[in-house]
Amino acid sequence: MIRFPRLAGIGILVFCMSAACSPQATPPTVDSLATNIALGVMTARSQTAQALPVSPTPTATQTPPPPPTVTSSPTQQPVVTHLAACWFGPGRAYNLESNIKKGENVDLLAVGTVPGWYIIRNPYFHQPCWIQAENLSLDPAFDTGQFPMMTPWPTRIVPTAVQKPKHP
Repeated sequence: MIRFPRLAGIGILVFCMSAACSPQATPPTVDSLATNIALGVMTARSQTAQALPVSPTPTATQTPPPPPTVTSSPTQQPVVTHLAACWFGPGRAYNLESNIKKGENVDLLAVGTVPGWYIIRNPYFHQPCWIQAENLSLDPAFDTGQFPMMTPWPTRIVPTAVQKPKHP
């Protein structure tokens, strides 16, 4: 009869000691700088550029709209002519989003206010990016005038060291 209470007491003692001696879980360290950078990138990517407003041209008289014209075949989508960089803005002052393979069909979203640039939907990430006009092949019947003009986001200017003038 004495064995059971003694065994129970030893069991409780072993349990308490093992719980007290086990390694404690430490909370993971938070890299706040990396978290802030990631949040900034996600915020920038979720914002879309605004198209410039188009002011209507005044007309002297009201005229009925012309009847719609029927085309025999739809114009083809723009095609990437060779491996091309697609940027978050026009050129190397902006981050590269991805490269787009030759022969890839893309959706044109806007015409850049910077000459020689178009804004397309990236076929891999499905978000807007800037591509040089020389990297696209457009069907001659493709009307770019129907697309809005888009102004790029300002670039972040990195300050450079200024040399102090030397006085004799």
